[in-house]
Amino acid sequence: GDDDTHDIFVGIEANSTDELDRILSEEAGGFASKKEGTEVEDEAVPMESNHDYKPTDEHIDGEKTNTLGNKPLSNDHRNISDSLFSAHSQEEMQGPTNNDDGDQEERVSQLQLQTGSKEGDGIEAADAHVALAEHFWEKGDRVAATDHYTEAHSIYQSQLGDSKEVAMVLKKLGDLNQEDGALDAARELYGAALEMEVTAHGQYLPRTLNAAGGNCLKADDFRSAMEFHRRALQIQKKSQAQQGGAKQKQKYEMYETLVRIGNVYYTERNDFRNIRSNGVDYREFIESGFLGWIANAHDMRGEYIKAIKFYEESLQIYMDRKGKEAKRETALTLNRLGSLTRELGRYDEAMDYHQKALNIQKTGSGLAKAMTAETCVLMGMVKSKMGEFKNALDLYEDSLLVLKNALGEGHSSSWKTMAQIGSVHFELSNYDQAMAVLLEVERSQLASVGDDDRDTLETQALLGRVLSANGQYEEAVEKLRDVCERQKKLFGSNHPTIADTLAYIGYSFLDQGMVTEARGQFVDCYNMRKKFFTVDQIHIADSMVDIIRARSGQPERALAIYRNAMEVYKEYLSDDHVQIGRLHVYEGDSYAELLNNSTAISTAIKHYKKARDIFNKAYEGECAIDSAMVAVQIGKVLLRKCEFDSAKANFTSALKIYQKLLPEGHTKIKSTLNHLDRVEQEEALCV
Repeated sequence: GDDDTHDIFVGIEANSTDELDRILSEEAGGFASKKEGTEVEDEAVPMESNHDYKPTDEHIDGEKTNTLGNKPLSNDHRNISDSLFSAHSQEEMQGPTNNDDGDQEERVSQLQLQTGSKEGDGIEAADAHVALAEHFWEKGDRVAATDHYTEAHSIYQSQLGDSKEVAMVLKKLGDLNQEDGALDAARELYGAALEMEVTAHGQYLPRTLNAAGGNCLKADDFRSAMEFHRRALQIQKKSQAQQGGAKQKQKYEMYETLVRIGNVYYTERNDFRNIRSNGVDYREFIESGFLGWIANAHDMRGEYIKAIKFYEESLQIYMDRKGKEAKRETALTLNRLGSLTRELGRYDEAMDYHQKALNIQKTGSGLAKAMTAETCVLMGMVKSKMGEFKNALDLYEDSLLVLKNALGEGHSSSWKTMAQIGSVHFELSNYDQAMAVLLEVERSQLASVGDDDRDTLETQALLGRVLSANGQYEEAVEKLRDVCERQKKLFGSNHPTIADTLAYIGYSFLDQGMVTEARGQFVDCYNMRKKFFTVDQIHIADSMVDIIRARSGQPERALAIYRNAMEVYKEYLSDDHVQIGRLHVYEGDSYAELLNNSTAISTAIKHYKKARDIFNKAYEGECAIDSAMVAVQIGKVLLRKCEFDSAKANFTSALKIYQKLLPEGHTKIKSTLNHLDRVEQEEALCV
């Protein structure tokens, strides 16, 4: 397989944490040391913790005491307070209505019947209580959720005894208590759940260890929090190793644990009491490179701003060191910061980071030359985001030659660069070239890293976009939905990459005139993006523009949103960026929609002409779908003004571009031909 040790696209490998146990358990301020004679790999060994609810040797050896798991839950443990939570607030943007609420009500009624039936003390009834608890928790009714979990606990305990089901319910009740700030009750519940897991599963479950660690952190018990997370990571590492280390899902579960460790580190380091007493000595923890692991974990979870914080601290450490390895790590960290700021839309800052990395790296032969080429690829990715597609393509093609010579055609860096080449061809409307390149990349990725790799999914999402651009809408939506489902399995329910895929599905619907379906995707995308980005960032502006585009008949409201979006765009993008050109087209459409208003028509044409000038510059006068789109819109407005010759000229110009770039029979070609027919018809009527 490929050696990704030096692949700056990959970042820090999640399984490259061999030093981690030693750093956390023996060095980082004396968090916890393993018991003498105990193997680190033995995850069933109880954790050293200063909490009074930690499992003991006697518990694991079978001499169980009468723990919480064997007793009815008290009111404290049941979590009877709902004062901290109210019903979920309405989303800012509502999607299309559907029958989901009715289906949910019917499902809830069926579950309630199950719990009240003659078999109400059986396992199926307990399962129904759990399902109801989850439903009410999601709806914000925490009292009802707690009641149903408590009933489920009682039934499972009586029917199954010490079991994974009882452990699961105890953990859920712990979560409810922790969210409400009942930390002591949560502590006991997690302790009972962990003890039960050893009996039922033969080991602690990482998710419960992490939940217990989070509870300790809230109580400012940093040592115990770190120890819980250390043990969770240890178990996750062992699980991944047993599966050959190739399972992406295990990596992303480890990222959550690394993020939690980072939370403990920053919270304890900044704790006022520790500052006064000089606190814990984190020097070896920091010098081991652990901050980089945490930064990478945040990056992979889409938490780019948090990742930047950790990488910036790592950068200072590497810059203070001397030697060849320190320079290499400095350049790699600069490139990672460049990639993160690119994801945030801060393109000038990203380019500056990459340029600094390039200045450190010296062109040579072999690996050093390859790393310089990889930096150039990253610079190309920024150029592409800045709308400088030809410059990006030149960087990619030059770098690909170097990478193939230095690392081989089958190396991951080579096919990742090829994927970027395909992406630029898509932006330049070279759909046949994009498809050919991306299909080749997809074949390589499927053969080497499989279909659950984030890079494979990114390539397949691009293929879905090319299919949609070529008018193969059904295949495009099918592929993009498949990508979206696998991204959710990989990243969890929320991630910026998933939001992007939802937007791509929306664009495919919008191109088909399916505005209701498109708007549903755009709203879901918006609601996901606002978990990661602020309202003054380009991602939110994009979503607001997409949503209003899928709402016809509201030109005044659309114009207000477009004006706000333009302010955001101009903070991040140059005045001649293609996105600004497209926004001028949308503004022109809204002005054109203001019927019987001659001033509005003139304003629409001005916006269209601004867009046309931007597209001509961006695409250097070559054929592009954007240029055809604006020509069609100008033609439609001129037709309304009975300027038939000019309208016909614009439609004809658009038709030539569409026929050159799109397959025969494409909907855009058909609609443009219809516009030309309409010109002939209306001109004949005027004569």
